[in-house]
Amino acid sequence: MEKVFSLVACAALISFPILLLTYPSAANACFSFLLLWCVFALSVQPRASLYDWGAMLREHWVVAAAMAAVPAAFLLRQVVSGDGMGLPYLYLRFALFGLLAWGLALLDRRALQAVQWGLVVGAIVSAVWMYTATAGGRPDHVGVNNVIPFSNLSLLMGMLALISIGWDRRGQWLSMAPKLLAGAAGVYTSYASATRGGWLAIPVLLLIAITIMRKWTIRARAALLAVLVGGMAVAGYCSDVVRKRVNEAVANLNAAVSSPGIDAAVVTHRGLDTSEGWRLQLWKASLHMLETHPMTGVGPDAFEANLKAMAASGFITPATTQFAHSHNDVLYIAATQGIPGVLAVLALYLVPAGFFLRHLRSRDMVTRTAATMGLAISIGFLLFGLTEAMFFIAMTNAFYTLMIATCFAIVVAQRKVPELPARPGARAVAA
Repeated sequence: MEKVFSLVACAALISFPILLLTYPSAANACFSFLLLWCVFALSVQPRASLYDWGAMLREHWVVAAAMAAVPAAFLLRQVVSGDGMGLPYLYLRFALFGLLAWGLALLDRRALQAVQWGLVVGAIVSAVWMYTATAGGRPDHVGVNNVIPFSNLSLLMGMLALISIGWDRRGQWLSMAPKLLAGAAGVYTSYASATRGGWLAIPVLLLIAITIMRKWTIRARAALLAVLVGGMAVAGYCSDVVRKRVNEAVANLNAAVSSPGIDAAVVTHRGLDTSEGWRLQLWKASLHMLETHPMTGVGPDAFEANLKAMAASGFITPATTQFAHSHNDVLYIAATQGIPGVLAVLALYLVPAGFFLRHLRSRDMVTRTAATMGLAISIGFLLFGLTEAMFFIAMTNAFYTLMIATCFAIVVAQRKVPELPARPGARAVAA
């Protein structure tokens, strides 16, 4: 029975990134089964399992606490504000990191590495879907997914697939080729979606990806990065889509910044009621909510009501009230949960990133590759979260939690250490 559960758990881990963007409900079932697997593993030998789980939490309590910080901050806000108790499903996934990481660490490391093929297929499938979805122009949604998080996750899957080449032996082109294709597919999806926030993350993710090439000199890696980024910049300059989106952003930002306010003539509203203008207004409104409620925020349920009140007072334009979040993870948490929430979401990014950063110099290639992937996930979400509320979506939170837990489990998984040969005369001394 245990072997059967382990095999199904591996299948669920591989299937999760494939189904995440195509069939979110099926991906949710995979996530739920992995949790069930962890509970099953805990119940087989409860005393020994609880001891091992506790040992892992004691050794890596900082990472576990950082992953649980956002739901903890939410509960703290409810206690302080008296709004009632209860953890929303949106943030529940983060609190389950400790259990997931321990359960996944029980699986064979090679089984955990199989997640790379789910990432490969997920990036390629999403690129094909984006190609068909953009036939009639840039869509707002791809399936049930908003185009921005869809393209961001596809880009990240492609980069993770690219980094996983570190798990291949030199010359294994049959496994490297689909990963290179997946990396290109992720970049294509980001390009085709015309999501400018995702474009900003590409050079940083590429920089993280090439750190896996340990045998290359720093100068050689810098040259490779320059060639890749320069090539994409030239291709972007030659692309009507990129030029149009960049020119729009510059024009809209200039119009929004130079606008004297929403009480001015209609022409100035055009600068404010644009993609960039709305973001600037949402960020301004979020900071105002933090300023008026520094320790608790206004709460998620009152965010839209506060936007409408600000629109009625002339603080923001009426069109800005159409949004349910701040288009920025840190500012949305700041507006709805206050300073404790800001510290929590920063910990959610930076503590796992610091953990993986410490293992980038590991001599074990499996560990180093997993650490590089984990770092790309943390930094990728940090960059995506500058222009989009990635953590506002439950399935996006599930992806972050499960992928961080998988990379963490590979890094900390116990490996058999060969016994050292006895020193000459050791037996005589012992006698």
